[in-house]
Amino acid sequence: MVTGLLITVTVLLVGCDDKLPFSFLSNNQELKVSPLAEQLGFSKERPLVMGMNTSYAPLQYVDNQGRPSGFDVEFTQILMRRMGIPFTFSPNHWDKMSPGIIEGKYDLGMLVYSSYRKELTNYSDAVFRLYYQIVYRKEDYANFDFRHLKGKRIAYMKSRPIGLMLKDAEADDYSVTDLAEAIKDLSEGKYDGVICYRFQAKYNIEQLHLNSVLTADELSLEPREYCYASHDSVLIACINAELKRMEEEGIIAEVYGDEVVSHFGAIEIPNWVWGLLVVLTFVFLIVFSVNRHLMSKRLRAAHQSLQVAYDQMAEKNEQLLIANARAEESTRMKSAFIKQISHEIRTPLNILSGFTQLLTHSGTVLSDEEKSDAAKQILESTDRITGLVNKMLELSEVSSEVVIERTDEVTSAQIAQQAVLASGIAEAPHLLFELKLEEGAEQPLVTNLRSAARVVELLLDNAKKYTHPAEAYLPQMKLEKKERATLIVSKGRFVIEDTGVGIPEEEKEHIFDEFVQLDEYYDGTGIGLTVARSLARRLGGDIVLDTTYNEGARFVVMLSV
Repeated sequence: MVTGLLITVTVLLVGCDDKLPFSFLSNNQELKVSPLAEQLGFSKERPLVMGMNTSYAPLQYVDNQGRPSGFDVEFTQILMRRMGIPFTFSPNHWDKMSPGIIEGKYDLGMLVYSSYRKELTNYSDAVFRLYYQIVYRKEDYANFDFRHLKGKRIAYMKSRPIGLMLKDAEADDYSVTDLAEAIKDLSEGKYDGVICYRFQAKYNIEQLHLNSVLTADELSLEPREYCYASHDSVLIACINAELKRMEEEGIIAEVYGDEVVSHFGAIEIPNWVWGLLVVLTFVFLIVFSVNRHLMSKRLRAAHQSLQVAYDQMAEKNEQLLIANARAEESTRMKSAFIKQISHEIRTPLNILSGFTQLLTHSGTVLSDEEKSDAAKQILESTDRITGLVNKMLELSEVSSEVVIERTDEVTSAQIAQQAVLASGIAEAPHLLFELKLEEGAEQPLVTNLRSAARVVELLLDNAKKYTHPAEAYLPQMKLEKKERATLIVSKGRFVIEDTGVGIPEEEKEHIFDEFVQLDEYYDGTGIGLTVARSLARRLGGDIVLDTTYNEGARFVVMLSV
C-alpha cells in the first residue's frame, strides 16, 4: 500500500467491471451529465471532488499502482453513476479529511459521525455502523481483561471518546496515525493492545500475516455511524434519497458484504442469553398482540354504539378513523421497536456474556473483590434488562385513549415525594436536588396516585440522566462541579428544572415521539417522555417543554384538579 500519496483520479460514472473496484472511461466515451448534477453545479469540466483516506483499508486506500481502491471507492462509483454526477478522487492523509470537508476543499467525503462536528458540516444517513475491537497478543492473555487498564499501553486512532475513556482508566494511551504500523508494533511488544474498528482489525492482521500471533475481542462500546459528509446540505439530501433506494435494492450489503456490514460479529453468547433475548422478544409480541386485540374490541364496540346513537355518528366515526390509523402505525412500530430494543439490550447482554465466560473458564482465578464486582455488574445488567421489559409494557399503552380512573384523594406534595423516592434523584452523586413546596401543594385533589407519581418520576429520571455529563458514564469519572435539579410543586402543577444539556426549541415536540434521543452519548430507549405525556393526558392533564428557560431544560406537568 502506498500511504501519504496525493493523487487525483477523475472517474466518470458508467458501467462497472465486476472484477475491478472502479472503472475508467476511454477518451472517446461520453457521459451524459444529469439535470441533478447541473443543478448542484457539477459538470465534466467541474466534477465533484471526493476526498478519500489513503490508509483506511479495506474501505478506502491507494493501491500499489497509485489507484484509489476499496469498498468505499466501489460504492461511491455506483452512487455517483446512479445520480449522473462526474467526480474526482482526491486522496489525502486521514487527519486532513475532516478539515478539508469543513473548509470546502472537498465536495464530499466519508466520515464517522461526530456530534462535535455536526454544527460544522452535514452528514448523510448512516451507510452502516462500525463496531470496536481490541487487538492483543495471544501469548499475553487468554482473554483480554478490559476492566483493568491502569498502566497498560493502548494505541488507537485519534478518537475523543476512546481517549477520554483511556485517560479515566489511567492507561498509557497512544494516539497513532498509521494503524498498520501500530498493529505491527503490537506484535513486537511495543503495546499491550490496539483499539480499532472490527474491519480494520481483521484486515490488518491478515495483511501482516499475524493470525498466529494476534487476536481480537469485541468491546462493549457504542458503535459509530459511517456517513457521507459535505458542506452542501442539498447534496447530502439528494444522497440520502439515493441511499434509501440502494438499501431497499440490497446494493449496500452487496458491495460491502459481511466483512464490513454485520451486527453482532463473532461474539460468543451463551445459549441461555440467547434464550433470554427470545423470551423478551416473545413478551413484546404477546403485549403487542393483546394491545391489538383490545384495540379491535374497542373498535367493534364503537361501531355498535354508532348504530344506537345516530346523532353522535360524526364524532364516533372520527374516533374510529383515528383508532384505525393508530392500529396501522402499531404494525409499523413493531419492526422499528424490535430493531431499537435489540440494539439497546446489546450492552447488558455483552456484560452478562463476558462475565459468564470469565466465571466459567476453568483457568480463571478471581479474588473476592473481583467476584463481588462481577456479581454487581451482572445484577445491574439484569436490572437494566428488567427495566427495558417494564418500559415495553408501559409503551404498549401509549396509543390508548382510555381515561385512567381517578379515585385517590391525595396532595401534590404526596405525589412529588413518592416520585422523588422512586427516581432516586435525591441520592444522585453528580447533582444537587431541591424539592420546593409552594402554596397549594398540601391541598387535596382527586387523581390516580400511581400514574401521577410515575409521570413525575419519568421526568425526574430524564433530569438525572441529562445533567450527568456524557463522559461521566466512563468508569470512575471524577466530576469537577455538581449540576442542579429542582422540583417545584403547587396544586396539580409540577415544574422540573435542571441545568443539563438542554433541548433546542425546534425539538420541543419531537422529543415526545417514540425512540427519540438527541444525544448519541447517553444510554436509553427514547420512550420515557413518550410514556410520561401519554399518562398525563389520560389523567386529564398534559406535559409541555418551557422553551423560555435557557439554563438547561424545564418541563411543566399539569394535572386535572
